[in-house]
Amino acid sequence: MEWTKYVLSLTIGTGLWILFGKKGSGRGKWLMGLGAGTGLAVMELTVEYVLRQEAWMMIASALKGVAFFSAIVLAGYVIEWIRMLPGEQNDAENVHPVRQWMEDYQESFMQLSRSFCMVSQPAVCLDRGERILQERLRENRMAAAGQLKEMSGILAGAMEKIYNTREDENFRQEIEKKLRLLGVQIHQVFFYDSQEKRCQVYLTMKTRRKICVSTKKIAVVLSDLMGREMMPARDSRSFVSQDKVTVLFVEGTAYNILYGIQKETRRGEPVSGDNFAVFWLPEGRFYAGLSDGMGSGLQACNQSELVLDLLEQFLESGFSEETAIRMINSSMVLQPGTPVFSTIDIVSVDLYTGVCDFRKAGAAASFIRRENTVESIRGAGLPAGVDGQISLEPYRVRMYDGNILFMVTDGVLGALPEGQEEEILKGLIWNLTPDTPEKMAKRLLEQVRSYGQGEDDMTILAAGMWKR
Repeated sequence: MEWTKYVLSLTIGTGLWILFGKKGSGRGKWLMGLGAGTGLAVMELTVEYVLRQEAWMMIASALKGVAFFSAIVLAGYVIEWIRMLPGEQNDAENVHPVRQWMEDYQESFMQLSRSFCMVSQPAVCLDRGERILQERLRENRMAAAGQLKEMSGILAGAMEKIYNTREDENFRQEIEKKLRLLGVQIHQVFFYDSQEKRCQVYLTMKTRRKICVSTKKIAVVLSDLMGREMMPARDSRSFVSQDKVTVLFVEGTAYNILYGIQKETRRGEPVSGDNFAVFWLPEGRFYAGLSDGMGSGLQACNQSELVLDLLEQFLESGFSEETAIRMINSSMVLQPGTPVFSTIDIVSVDLYTGVCDFRKAGAAASFIRRENTVESIRGAGLPAGVDGQISLEPYRVRMYDGNILFMVTDGVLGALPEGQEEEILKGLIWNLTPDTPEKMAKRLLEQVRSYGQGEDDMTILAAGMWKR
């Protein structure tokens, strides 16, 4: 009978869907349509070939299979749309109370920030001392207002991160079946989808027996289920044992970074006033930073070290680069007593795309050695701690496979002939023999030192990017 062909075809399509479909991947309807359409076409053509039907009838049978395939795929899209519709309406109508509270807190901080900014101008009749005191008070109020405003932004970011983290019971069951073969027991699975649409997976798990399982093996299973390369986050656990742990898995990056540091302390000083920081974040970002404290010696070292420690803590906590720098600047402005200044030079590299974001506050130029040229990136503005309203002009470039980034402090440029510092340094970088970043930084510092004009601390940070 005619209807039996369609039943058999649908059975074939359903079998393909069960065997090879993945929950949430969207390919189930395509597998079912392919199996059903192909099955119907094959049965029709077989019968017509045995009965020696005309060619146009065989073509019509093939087209019938294509039409059946299209109808099933279209029906799948319609069903998905119908399922999504109620959920979207509920989200629009019902706002979670926690989200509402966070939005209220955010607005409160914004209002408080605006109230701090409402400062009257100092009266003309005041003497010089009183005017300086009033101006200092105004700067402190503006710095406090800036901190409150940044807190408002932090709450907004935290709120988005909370609501972009979700559980998936179906996926948990799938990965539980796969990892059971490795002797791993899953307790919780959380997904976080970042703004760049890169997925992070938090697995809380332990082993069933007295064995250890490599997180790299678990990443292979996770990659197969998700259809994309996953890897344990940097500095995460290497093995899972009988103790319950939570391990973060992230998408594999396109690039790797190698870096090297070379420093030279000012003559007569026990320590350098320059400091550096290098770290990675789970979002696939590499950070490198330099800071030059005011003056030299131990005091300058403590200043620059504190700036970079705070910067690293803020960024690892999820703050944006601009928010972190503004918070640090405000805290330095609000410090009583002698003013404290430090330069800030930070670059963040997206290891998925190679895009680099530079932010400089009173820092020296940086340089990128490319295949055919050396590019310089200059900053503007004053060091952190000078003014409550710090000027930050982000500069964005892209690095490619084999490019080398050189970040330097003022002492390096100051050791070169005045008026030609950048051009001479670009020439020195271009003539370096390709090697590891550490050796290239060492050779560059030796060449700068050969000019014999160095009177300040000198630091060179070199970072090279290569495809994985």
